[in-house]
Amino acid sequence: MRGRLAGFILAAGLCLALYWPGLNIWFAMDDFAWLGLRASINTWPDLISTLFSPMAQGTIRPLSERLYFLTLEGLFGLEALPFRIVAFTVQLLNIWLVLRLVERMTGSRAGGVAAAMLWIVNSALAFALSWSSAFNQILWPCFLLAGCHARWSWLITGSRRARWAEWAFFILGFGALELQVVYPAIAGAMTLLYRRERWKDLPPLFAVAAVYAVFNRWIAQPQTSPVYTLHWDGSLWTTLGTYLRMATGMWQPDLPRDPEAWWLAAECLVAFGLAAGLVGMIWRRERIAVFGLLWFFATLAPILPLKNHISDYYLTVPVLGLAMVAATAAVRHPFWAILPVLVYGVGSGIVARRAIEYRYNLAETGHALIAGVQEAARLHPGKLILLTAVSSEQYWGAINDNPFRLIPGLRVYLAPGADENIEKHPDLGDPARFVLAGPAARAALEDGQAVVYSPAGGKLRNVTALWRDLARQRWSGELSPMLDAGQSLLTGQLDDGWHPLEPGFRWAAGRAGLRLGAPGEARELSVEAFRGPEEGKRGPVTLIVMLNGAQAGRWVIAKENSSLAVSTALPASLDRTKPVVVELLISPVLREEGPGGRQLGLAFGKIGFR
Repeated sequence: MRGRLAGFILAAGLCLALYWPGLNIWFAMDDFAWLGLRASINTWPDLISTLFSPMAQGTIRPLSERLYFLTLEGLFGLEALPFRIVAFTVQLLNIWLVLRLVERMTGSRAGGVAAAMLWIVNSALAFALSWSSAFNQILWPCFLLAGCHARWSWLITGSRRARWAEWAFFILGFGALELQVVYPAIAGAMTLLYRRERWKDLPPLFAVAAVYAVFNRWIAQPQTSPVYTLHWDGSLWTTLGTYLRMATGMWQPDLPRDPEAWWLAAECLVAFGLAAGLVGMIWRRERIAVFGLLWFFATLAPILPLKNHISDYYLTVPVLGLAMVAATAAVRHPFWAILPVLVYGVGSGIVARRAIEYRYNLAETGHALIAGVQEAARLHPGKLILLTAVSSEQYWGAINDNPFRLIPGLRVYLAPGADENIEKHPDLGDPARFVLAGPAARAALEDGQAVVYSPAGGKLRNVTALWRDLARQRWSGELSPMLDAGQSLLTGQLDDGWHPLEPGFRWAAGRAGLRLGAPGEARELSVEAFRGPEEGKRGPVTLIVMLNGAQAGRWVIAKENSSLAVSTALPASLDRTKPVVVELLISPVLREEGPGGRQLGLAFGKIGFR
């Protein structure tokens, strides 16, 4: 037991030494989308819907995403350290499970320790251990490995309790990641390699996995983004080749390395050593070699059709199979394995450290930006904050998922034109949706309702005076093509039919008008509308939008829906060079009780061209 504990401490110490910056990493990118879940939960049905409704490409991951973020945010707010501690704690559990599984399957304690260490040092783990949204890649192998332990116990002892435990881990694994459908293949490999007479219990596992796979594809949202489109063609082999190269741990497409020739030679040495060891082990009928190889291909196969979304963190679990093979070969034939293992450990370790430091710096860039905006809001209470000179790294690392909505009182926009120098990724979002239109910025600056800050150089600088003069010169007298009815800006563009401003929205009567600036190159009209919280017996509400007297769109908001956020293509006949008169027709309307009761159609937020 002492030897096993010493081996675990050694492997766990390597993990913490290599990836410790991951404990201090703040939130980034998709994290901010998941952190906003709590705001949508007001009732028990809301909670159930949030946990189990398809999100993010139609996935349902209640354990690794929904509960993870809901629970830790509820307890600790926007403190990132608890998220990282949970992720590292689960990874340490994974290390113990790997160590024990390989020891049980091979009879070699040293082999188990070596497998854990070779897995840890692979640079694919850097992404998963540095990004809270990749927690699914840490939690999923925990259920896979626990299931394998239960199956091994059942194969060896026939324990009914172990059989039930396997089913429990199997089902729970679907709550971490939909790729749990591959577990029956791994369980089947273990069974056929070690106790093939017990194969009869495998069909139920495959049946459940097949049902879940069909269900998951049925509920998944249709993919219009090329990034998540599945390609069942010859590109599968190209994608496999890319992942095989990345599996050496010494090459990641987005990380530079120098000198390239030396790195390439190291890759070839490691690949040759692994291939030679694998062939030798299979020749000697060492079953762990086949099991590890099948583990690699089974866990990698489902993501091979995603040729436009190749990512190192998808290798977090597959490379564990190769680590099992390499570790067993190294322990049994150390003379031949020492050079490839040393080259792999040093090379992959260097890349892993570079990768996690890159992730740390990316998160810190976003953290500094958000902290700076909070300080600006403290210095200028109640004012809009416009950001200019935002870099692509700052935008995609932090702003794209709107972290500012998580902090009460912040009203943050990109300054006019600030989106033009940001790299475009249409599949991830459009920076233009955060831009405050030029005329609106001019009005806010002239009225003293806004300040402008630049985060260029990593620290926010107040450039309001410069921008006030610029806005006055460029947008004087223009109508804005986009306005927010829930803001006090641009009220001069609102015509008849509007009620006084309320926090975040403005009610329109059954008929309301407004004027928008020329659409120019805009492709569509977008509208945000809301029903009231207490509407009594009012049923579906119809909204018709007219542009210069021609109908541009018609929508119905069902009684059970509280809001509408839609876009419609602009009519071909619309003159894009001139201002546009917009008319909103709403029926039926609510009538407030009492004398002088208002007619309430819908409450509106943003309306405009984009």
